[in-house]
Amino acid sequence: MSGVRWCHAALIAAAMSAGVGAAVAQGTGTSSSLSSEINIRSDSEPGWLPSEDQRRDAIKSAADFFSRLDSGRYDGAYAMMSEPNRRALPLQQFVRENQEFRYRAGPLKQRTLLKITWAKDPAAAPIRGVYAAIDIASQYANIDRHCGFVVLYQKSPGDGFEVMRQESNFIDNSSAQKIERQRSRAELDKAWATLAANCPNYDAKLPKSG
Repeated sequence: MSGVRWCHAALIAAAMSAGVGAAVAQGTGTSSSLSSEINIRSDSEPGWLPSEDQRRDAIKSAADFFSRLDSGRYDGAYAMMSEPNRRALPLQQFVRENQEFRYRAGPLKQRTLLKITWAKDPAAAPIRGVYAAIDIASQYANIDRHCGFVVLYQKSPGDGFEVMRQESNFIDNSSAQKIERQRSRAELDKAWATLAANCPNYDAKLPKSG
């Protein structure tokens, strides 16, 4: 699924240096094209396609999850996570990580949902069901370079979507300025390209400031 690795992990951090790292995803933005364009993982059940309801509900679930994080309603966001995800990431740690990131990032300026890739009972998945991997790109007051994805899971058509996994990568603006000042813009671009390689369907050349 465009580089998405199926697992129960709530977060896979990829820290580099000078404040470069990974954090829990935040915020949301939606596009009508996401619900009409259907991308299917190659190892999905042959012939399966998500229904119109599933396409709509996946976008809504992602929007609800990110909205709760953005507004500091961490208990509500945590409740949307899958049980294996909650076992791997205790509530106190989830809240602490999101509070720290929110303080560091500042207010959300923009988020784009780049692409949704679907699968039903994929061979690489930990459990059977429907998966929707949503690639994202975001900008905050203090972070121009931020990208990642969230993987939603639905056990059966009558169930709601849960957050199976989320991953984000970023370089905050103060760290970006430090890298550019002490090394070079080329080194900053190289550092971000390395992190952004973990973000399917994201163009690492997008940020213009920082």
